Amino acid sequence: MSQIPFLDIEKSVLGDIVISDTLWPALTFLCDACNGRFAGSEDEQRAADFIVRSLQHCNLSDVHIEEFPLRGWRRGPARVIVNGHMLPCIGLPGTPSCDLSAPVLLLGDGEPLDFEKAGELARGKIALVRGKGSHRLEKYGRAVQAGCVGFIFSGTEPNALPPTGSLEYAGQPAPIPGVGIAYETLCRLERIAAQGEMTGHLQIEAQTFDAVGRNVIADLIPAGVDKPDLLMMCAHYDGHDIAQGAVDNASGTVAVLEAARALKTAYDALAAQGAAPARGIRFALWSGEELGMLGSSHYAHCHADELARIRLVFNCDIVGNPGALFLGVNGYDTDRLVTFLNRLAGDRVFEVQAGNRTLIPYSDHFSFYLKGVPVLMAATGGGQSPGPHTHGDTLDKVDVRAVRWTTAFAARALLRLAVSSLPDLSPDLSPDLSPLPARHATMEEVRAALRAAGYEVLLDRPSRWS
Repeated sequence: MSQIPFLDIEKSVLGDIVISDTLWPALTFLCDACNGRFAGSEDEQRAADFIVRSLQHCNLSDVHIEEFPLRGWRRGPARVIVNGHMLPCIGLPGTPSCDLSAPVLLLGDGEPLDFEKAGELARGKIALVRGKGSHRLEKYGRAVQAGCVGFIFSGTEPNALPPTGSLEYAGQPAPIPGVGIAYETLCRLERIAAQGEMTGHLQIEAQTFDAVGRNVIADLIPAGVDKPDLLMMCAHYDGHDIAQGAVDNASGTVAVLEAARALKTAYDALAAQGAAPARGIRFALWSGEELGMLGSSHYAHCHADELARIRLVFNCDIVGNPGALFLGVNGYDTDRLVTFLNRLAGDRVFEVQAGNRTLIPYSDHFSFYLKGVPVLMAATGGGQSPGPHTHGDTLDKVDVRAVRWTTAFAARALLRLAVSSLPDLSPDLSPDLSPLPARHATMEEVRAALRAAGYEVLLDRPSRWS
């Protein structure tokens, strides 16, 4: 039997992904049949069952669902009335019900300096903050710590829609109610504030209940290798209850499914000629990301004894925006990995960040970064995401070419990293030196990186370290 060159197998994988006729049907099912796949809902369960069937069809090993507890939330009506003007808004997931009146205080972008300037004036107020700058949860945490009694979170783009997003707070029920408003509503409130004091009335109806989330896990194990080291490719499949969650993150979900299918074919071709890769690949689809990375955090906690075998986590979150591919790399000793990724990508990648220069703590890779595992986050669009977290995140927004390119790049990178050495594929690396980091980061190194990135206060919450 003649040997098939590795590069020919690799080209076959890439060609398979580019011309695949399974990507669009999977994307359509997740968006149209499963709606937003909100964690703990019937839509989420329907999506999990579909993902299981898809991975089983690829003939992967140990395809299964792992359940975890979560606090379910069901939306009711929400109203904001300021100085007698009723304004459009939506409740933020996790918000408690309320019927309260209090002064409304403009707090700029809700950054530390904004709250520092307000001082005691913030106590007992409804905080109104813009969505620019730091993450929504950081602004919310500052409002809670400042003694605010309500939280209004504004969009930042004209002609957009009110933003949603969880108020998960240290694994506990959200302590103060919160709503999202559109940019245009913010502008109106700023005009009202210019005329004098604002009095706000928040009316929110919502239900909370005990629910179950579902992670879907599957393995691609090299033939004849017992308990190999693993690479992990993952994405969250849950979305919000107000839209289809197409870009965020059905796009990442189908990227994982397509890569799994194509890489299984490559592993089979290598095994047929006695050249099985040295490493396996674990595919994971998480739920509960939009509620605070609940699924991936639960997995990292419950599988702590297995994490030493995971050499890299490749997380796909929002890979359906048009535009270039961004790769953010974090962990100990990542310079060789960044060099490898840059050379593999050529000039098609928007940016690759080494080490801890860019730390993104609000996606599932971060659950593993906290445990010291090297991680990589892939996203497209150069940071421009107009639809996610609004009613506008629908199937028509997805750039299928971006999904295919991300999938092809991920599959190619993972396939090369799975082989034992890369002397012919990466001439800049010595044959005995893998691009993968030599070890995991220690907890001391992780904490130091968090302090340097300014996340120490936010991430000292117990739930983040569990």
